[in-house]
Amino acid sequence: MSTSPIPPMDPIRLSELRDVAVRVVRQAAQLAREMALAPQDLDVAAKSGRNDLVTAADKAVEELVVAELTAATSLPVLGEEGHTIDSFAGLVWVLDPIDGTMNYVATHRDFAVSLALCADGVPVIGVVADVMADHLYCAVTGQGATCDSQPLLHLGQGPSRRDCVIITDLKEIQALPRLAQCLTESRGHRRYGSAALECVEVAAGRAGAFVHMWVSPWDIAAAWLICREVGGVVTRIDGTALDVRHKGSILVGAERTHSELLQRLMIDPS
Repeated sequence: MSTSPIPPMDPIRLSELRDVAVRVVRQAAQLAREMALAPQDLDVAAKSGRNDLVTAADKAVEELVVAELTAATSLPVLGEEGHTIDSFAGLVWVLDPIDGTMNYVATHRDFAVSLALCADGVPVIGVVADVMADHLYCAVTGQGATCDSQPLLHLGQGPSRRDCVIITDLKEIQALPRLAQCLTESRGHRRYGSAALECVEVAAGRAGAFVHMWVSPWDIAAAWLICREVGGVVTRIDGTALDVRHKGSILVGAERTHSELLQRLMIDPS
């Protein structure tokens, strides 16, 4: 199973950029909270479908983050709501201003601000704010991951696939009969509606695995690093390497959990 090599980075420069990322994500989370208090002004619209929403808050948060990052670092930003890049060469910020917009609109919880810094397409800094729970997850390549500045524990081998909760969605269950069987044999499944937070649940040891058929770079770039820094295995559903520059599937879990799920989903006879 291949993994993406981590480009070497100057540790002082990394620390400076991490501090910028944390500051800006905190500002973004505060703006998202404030705008949630005036839902009549959210200007909710559909993008690719009726459940793919964008709001004035998504756009305002993205504009804030891009402006702050540009002023502080002069680095390009790829953002879900319209900011594009020419390539992933060098250092590039990858932003989801509100990951879980449906939750933002409908349930007013379980949404995140997700920001990663990628070096030649590989995340080296990841910051995810669980906005309404007021938790901030952060990782720097080679330095582990934290929640609210407290270290997250290494996942170790992890539980058997039968002894954990698996995070996935209805469309995955319908498309993958073997996944449905795995859920029946497990301790149950959950769905939160924000890929960044669902990956973080695995990184924090509160779920055994996360399975999804279609994520975008801004959904998982930051959470990819947070999971990797606590020993999580992050691949496509078929076990191939996950390149965060491209859309596709994702399978996240501790080493044993990931291995057992991959074996059952893709290798075992039906």
